[in-house]
Amino acid sequence: MGVGMTVDIWIEIFLVAIILLLLGWILYSGGGLRQRKLQQEIASQREELRVLREANESLRNALGISEEGKLRRYQEIFQFVRDLESLRGAIAGSTISQKVLHSKYGEVDGAELLARIMDARPNIDPAVKRRLADEILVGEAGRTIMKSLDKGASIDRAASAAGMPLIVAKGQIRRLQILGYLDSRLKPTQLGLKALE
Repeated sequence: MGVGMTVDIWIEIFLVAIILLLLGWILYSGGGLRQRKLQQEIASQREELRVLREANESLRNALGISEEGKLRRYQEIFQFVRDLESLRGAIAGSTISQKVLHSKYGEVDGAELLARIMDARPNIDPAVKRRLADEILVGEAGRTIMKSLDKGASIDRAASAAGMPLIVAKGQIRRLQILGYLDSRLKPTQLGLKALE
């Protein structure tokens, strides 16, 4: 009888030890996931802080500008947006847009022409320029297509996800490739990934 109780005690001790080991393992592995999530959140917050600092600096600079200076800045933004719209038209086949852009920026096309348009306006905040370019040249439909293609969807499925006819989606994909948002394998480039943010 004493031997049976001793065996029971050892079994209980063994079971308690297993439970404690399992509990420690669960807490440790769960803590690791939590730590990774917190690190990702910190990185995201740092990036957001960087963007806000740039925007803040831009606003500080704008406060010291006269009315005439503000008008010039608005005209520059307007010209920038017009050039981006012309770039869209040129890729779609508009010969007038192509002539206008070639007379302003030289005989370059695609991503190089986009880079020249971006560089031609140094007085506009870079974050504002990038956001405007992404909105005009990619838009919400383009982002939806890029996300779908990045997940491995076919062009048909990407067009369906964006809610557009296949022929229109193919034109959008062609534009995204020409401008360097998508590579030849239909995967977002570094520029495309920034546009998805």
